[in-house]
Amino acid sequence: MKVYGVLGWKNSGKTGLVERLVAEITGRGFSVSTIKHAHHDVDLDQPGKDTWRHRQAGAHEVLMASPNRFAVLHELRGGPEPALADLLARMAPVDLVLVEGYKRDTHPKIEVRRAETGQPLMQPGDPTVRAVASDTDVGALPVPRFDLDDTPGIADFLLHDCGLAPGTALFDTVVVVDWSGKATLSPARASSDAIWIGIARDNGVETLYQRSRTEAEATLAALFAAERAAGRKVLAGFDFPFGYPDGFAQAVTGQPDPLALWDWLEARIENDGRNRNNRFVLAAAVNASLGPDRPFWCRPAALDLPDIPLKKAVHYGGLFSERRRVETVVRRAKPVFQLLGAGSVGSQALLGLPMLARLRRQHAAQVWPFQPPTGPLVFAEIYPGLIEQAVESDPDTIKDRAQVRLLSRAFYQLAQDGGLTAMLALPDPAATVEGWILGADHGAALMAALR
Repeated sequence: MKVYGVLGWKNSGKTGLVERLVAEITGRGFSVSTIKHAHHDVDLDQPGKDTWRHRQAGAHEVLMASPNRFAVLHELRGGPEPALADLLARMAPVDLVLVEGYKRDTHPKIEVRRAETGQPLMQPGDPTVRAVASDTDVGALPVPRFDLDDTPGIADFLLHDCGLAPGTALFDTVVVVDWSGKATLSPARASSDAIWIGIARDNGVETLYQRSRTEAEATLAALFAAERAAGRKVLAGFDFPFGYPDGFAQAVTGQPDPLALWDWLEARIENDGRNRNNRFVLAAAVNASLGPDRPFWCRPAALDLPDIPLKKAVHYGGLFSERRRVETVVRRAKPVFQLLGAGSVGSQALLGLPMLARLRRQHAAQVWPFQPPTGPLVFAEIYPGLIEQAVESDPDTIKDRAQVRLLSRAFYQLAQDGGLTAMLALPDPAATVEGWILGADHGAALMAALR
């Protein structure tokens, strides 16, 4: 479900443009819904009607149904206004949602301007504004400018920009990162068991070797800034879990939001330029705070941290499921609570999520599947094991390098031919809390994209 915004000052013509775009785009065969944000108190009900009387009596929600339509009236009763992402999650799936307002959210937008309002353009200070529709000349801009009445032209641009136009690439660049939980600096000579970055564009794939996590973070920050400045849409995949089993974030941070856990870890994880870090100490502290059901397990025997068991309990029956829902689909994937051992990803997550929290803030990235993948930079969890057959048959002597090269190429090909759209559809209700591996149940499509 694509999301595109229409913003502008009061009386700039936003509602009129939304109305015309709905008619134009639905006329082309797409399904469209809308969201309108009002800054003032608004009530669609009428005093004295049955639904109004239900609300006055204290109902939290009132649903009115008829043979032609139904409507839900939800009373906040002093609670916080819902975020745009929460509202989108309640809507039935469509091709496109046009959003009027919500100018501070990170979805792409078109700005509407009428000269008679006398207001300045917002675009110069807002990188999410991808085009301007105006009734007068607004001078040189770094984005396209359309006549306000050119509804077909605006619709063409919008459908192309959000990837709905036939033949439109969903992403222009795909970045795949093979992360590392090492506690020492990787060798100067390129080697396995280090951080590798694969970057796929229309001119091919390049790979980068990184000796430390701080070096990799700086490389990624510069890469994302350059791609955004060039107007390219980027999908960035990372090979560690983005979330934990349901209930863990709430127990640790007091909030169910998995992104709140990212910020919580960022405030506590220590990591220096030589890869020295405190991941085991922090994991031990989390285990201790949760009582006898200690989810994190496996540590170096030499570390005196009794709150981290050396081995997993034979029958783990703790506060949370041992595995996320996606790890029952991709059975080879290790549980996020395992910190050490072949194929383990627990340490990579503890050290990678703080980095993603910083990059997300710096570059206004959206995180799939916690957020709609509609912005110019989208983060997603990936798993190289989905193309293991291709990696094993590749002549590259460094397996990690082969993984990022092949996986970035596969996702890039799927982004060009439309195959990625199905993978980005919400796969399971648990995904919005626990995360999901992109392409988890599409391994055959990934392999086919490499042929």
